[in-house]
Amino acid sequence: MPAKPATTDICLVLEGTYPYVAGGVSTWVHQIINMFPDWTFSLFYLGAQKDPKAKYKYQLPPNVKAVEEVYLFDQCVDGGLLGGVGGKWKPFYENVRKLGVRLPVGDRHDLDLVRGLLKHVGDHSRVGFESFWKHPETWNVAIELYDRYAPDESFLDFYWTLRFLIQPVWKLARAMNRLPQAKVYHTACTGYAGLAAAMAAAETGKPMVLTEHGIYLRERIADICRSPWIPDQLVRRPNLDEPLGTLRRLWIGFFDVIGRMAYHQSTDIVSLFGKNADAQIHFGADPAKITIIPNGIKTEEFFELKKKRDERRSREPGSQVVGFLGRVVSIKDVKTLLRTARKVCDVLPKARFLVAGPHEEEPEYYRECVELMEQLGVQDQVKFLGPTQRNDFLPQLDVMILSSISEGLPFVIIESLAAGVPVVSTDVGACSELLNGRPGESPAFGPAGLIAEIANSDELAAHLIRVLTDHALLDQMTASGLRRVETLYHENAIRDAYHELYAKHLT
Repeated sequence: MPAKPATTDICLVLEGTYPYVAGGVSTWVHQIINMFPDWTFSLFYLGAQKDPKAKYKYQLPPNVKAVEEVYLFDQCVDGGLLGGVGGKWKPFYENVRKLGVRLPVGDRHDLDLVRGLLKHVGDHSRVGFESFWKHPETWNVAIELYDRYAPDESFLDFYWTLRFLIQPVWKLARAMNRLPQAKVYHTACTGYAGLAAAMAAAETGKPMVLTEHGIYLRERIADICRSPWIPDQLVRRPNLDEPLGTLRRLWIGFFDVIGRMAYHQSTDIVSLFGKNADAQIHFGADPAKITIIPNGIKTEEFFELKKKRDERRSREPGSQVVGFLGRVVSIKDVKTLLRTARKVCDVLPKARFLVAGPHEEEPEYYRECVELMEQLGVQDQVKFLGPTQRNDFLPQLDVMILSSISEGLPFVIIESLAAGVPVVSTDVGACSELLNGRPGESPAFGPAGLIAEIANSDELAAHLIRVLTDHALLDQMTASGLRRVETLYHENAIRDAYHELYAKHLT
């Protein structure tokens, strides 16, 4: 990538989030940009496939000066032919073979070798992927890798797995010359976006900041272990004590390598809470680089919402309204929410469940949820509201539910507590810390909700029934949640921490 003058202060390298997806990481990105109007930002957005109907979910602030988009799984448009392997591509294949002998990779030499391979692809971007993939030498290397690592697998399955691993990285390497130049590269994950930020930082000598909301590798391991499209025997709920098939280990190894590249290249690594920092260290991050900076909000913006909620509860003293605010996608495990609703309504027939959030991201999953709702016979108690304004939604609720199988530090819990709404959540990410307090929390504010095991609808239902029928407990949790977020999760503290982090690289 040729050196160019910096055009913005900070380039945010993003994967499948802002500005096309609302909530979660996108909320944080929008907040960060707005916190620092005197610094300029650019966006390098990585998506799967381009949707011509997709629209921004956010109005970009005026300090966003450039946006580049790359779609990693769109069909490749082939370019020039690779030709023979005795010229510029000979070192490439030699290094691929070196790397193949050293799998699994992990040390700095290996990571430098991977980066060199990707740089070679970017520097020779006129060569098309199909030309590379169909070249006899690529075929020879694929056979060598198969014989060494996967002789008991179907070669056809191995062949397509290898192609699906390489093709998006090839496309990313070719697109690196479009990545906006900046003084700092900041990414929100260690996946493809982390790889892009690491490549840019290494090539330009600029600092890289990584803020990991969830642990990307851990989430990919769970996805890969559940995925039926990877053809081996392990299609049950992930149990990492059991042996994984070769193809699954290949996918996990791939995400492990690019994760280590991101950790290695990062000047600063931000974790949202302590357990996440421990996981980052486990997956290869240097503890000396890690800083804890949680998500935060302007709690004063929620005072009016709490007032409206209190007024509604005074008018409706027996109300039993449970809310969910988020995307209707598989990682939120809305199906467990629906099974929970059935069990709650069996005990509390007047209870209602309101599911607010977009459902176009995984339309098949949404259809399955609607079918399950009808099968369970709760269509009169459960309402899918679609995209709903937070300020209109939170005052309607007595309790918020979060049934996710993976989270970082979810804004929805902080916002719910700030609006006076206790939360029943699965034990993922920082949810337990938000509801029960950080280790050694002083003063101890007390519980602001209840925690259940992942996918345990019996436990979720029992917790909801308890909170909805014990008004004193609900009021106590409301007060505890308000005190905790006002003290520990106000936006001002988060702004100051990121200002200090950015300023040391920009001034």
